[in-house]
Amino acid sequence: MGGQSVPRRRMAWGLALLALPALLLGTGCTRSSQAAQQQRGTAVVIFVDFSDSVGGNDRVAFKREIDKLVLPWLQPGDSLLIAAIHDKTLTEFRPLVEAELPPRPHFNGWLNNVIKYNRATKETDARIVQVKETLRTQTAEALTRRYQARYTDIFSSLLLAEKLFSAESRNKVLILMSDMIEDYPPYIFDRMTWAPTTTQTLLAELQAKRMIADLSHVCVYVSGVSAPSAELAQNIGRFWEAYFRRAGADVNPSRYAHVLLHWPPPTSCNLQ
Repeated sequence: MGGQSVPRRRMAWGLALLALPALLLGTGCTRSSQAAQQQRGTAVVIFVDFSDSVGGNDRVAFKREIDKLVLPWLQPGDSLLIAAIHDKTLTEFRPLVEAELPPRPHFNGWLNNVIKYNRATKETDARIVQVKETLRTQTAEALTRRYQARYTDIFSSLLLAEKLFSAESRNKVLILMSDMIEDYPPYIFDRMTWAPTTTQTLLAELQAKRMIADLSHVCVYVSGVSAPSAELAQNIGRFWEAYFRRAGADVNPSRYAHVLLHWPPPTSCNLQ
């Protein structure tokens, strides 16, 4: 028995050594998968109000928030789309600005050459800077247009956001730059009589008409909130909070404000 222990040990060590490459490869795949999940990127969609109720100074503020907050935050693999809220949002939809940042190359010690990887990383970084500058220029041009719409069809913009996000595997962030006063017949928020039951009645009507968007796992921000009176602003704010919750969105009252607050999105936002 004692004489057989050495060969058995050698056999055991041999099997362990044979299994080691497979284990290492398996570990590498797991880490790579985890890294890919962590770096899957974010799709940012911004709807900007071009109705008569939102003036040029408001859009100047919106441009500043995009320049100073949103664009610098974008990372490799992220995308940005900016569209207008107006009276023909669904029938004449066309993005004002749209671009995708190239993803940074992944390094695999088994397959990649370090020199080539470093070169590719520098090229990607340079390309990202170029794309951001293009986005900044196009955004400035889009938000200084004189085009204005008679109505504010926010409901249709949200339905369109659902379509834009429907096939998206990345994190999803929706920014509405608007006073949030829906003004598209038959819903005209600043002319309605708001009662304690108005929000639930309105949501029931929208649900029956299939006008509540599915915004599951979408992190929602609102910038530009305003109204002729504090009471109306509170009623409209309560409605939108209830709407977004019914839509399944990740919404927080602190992200519904006159300016873009609590940016960037927290890691807890829209986890899938």
